Amino acid sequence: MAIKKVALAGATGALGAPMLQALLDAEFDVTVLTRPTSTHSFPSNVQVKKVEYHDFESLKTALAGQEALISTITTSAIDQQKLLIDAAIAANVQRIIPSEFGCDLENPKARELPVYVDKIELEQYIQSKCRQQSNDEGGTTYTFVFNNAFFDWGLDAKFLLDVAGREMEIYDGGNRPFTTTTLAQVASGTVGVLQRLEQTANRSVRLHGTGLTQKRLLEIAKRVVGTEGWEVTESNCETILKESYANFEKEPANWLGWGIGFLKVAIYGEGFGGDFREKNDNALLGVTELDEKAVEELIRARA
Repeated sequence: MAIKKVALAGATGALGAPMLQALLDAEFDVTVLTRPTSTHSFPSNVQVKKVEYHDFESLKTALAGQEALISTITTSAIDQQKLLIDAAIAANVQRIIPSEFGCDLENPKARELPVYVDKIELEQYIQSKCRQQSNDEGGTTYTFVFNNAFFDWGLDAKFLLDVAGREMEIYDGGNRPFTTTTLAQVASGTVGVLQRLEQTANRSVRLHGTGLTQKRLLEIAKRVVGTEGWEVTESNCETILKESYANFEKEPANWLGWGIGFLKVAIYGEGFGGDFREKNDNALLGVTELDEKAVEELIRARA
């Protein structure tokens, strides 16, 4: 059964904005959920429903008649996410795509990292809720979308490398390939999920934007902005992992003190599943891999 009506939570965020555009380009009827205090303006062909994320009835009313829900709100808002899932199921939404975007949480080593506790809790919650009503005709299904590192966001946040500042941190020698995916590719793949409901029901999908080593990424960046003035530091994922666990045990409330380190290990570390080249759903979901010219252009835009 084809989906036409899609509700989007978090439409003004870094991923939410390109997600909204991709849905509109694919001619879905889109309703965005916003907080009562929001003053953001949306295109005239977008319906806006103001909701209280802590109020089940508010969410259920807003989701009435919707066929799919995509959430791009922060996963750390775990209680809000659970209530949103409850409301979607109560409103008979056919497909839920929760805010799982990131590393491959089916990889056992990545799954153990404390930085993913909220995502795994949400994953297990939605699986349990969907199983409870799976025998019902037309019950709610879910899809988890994994994309490893965000490419354009990673450049903007200077997480992958600092193009303008000519700085980069290299992990474990920089020769291990990793997947990095643009926000637009993630949005495109998510639209593909809604267009292929049967093939994507109650499973995860992997989006592979492009596969690079850190050394290759640095070579491309140097080709774009020049070879002079770069500050490149060498780090070890095992050391980062130990330091992150130590910081987590010492100051669990200080997310920046340990969370970033765990993310780096999940993306670049050996055995953490950060390379989707051989196992991805690009062909199924209509996602086109970036070529090197496109990588150059993304870097050049931030020089």
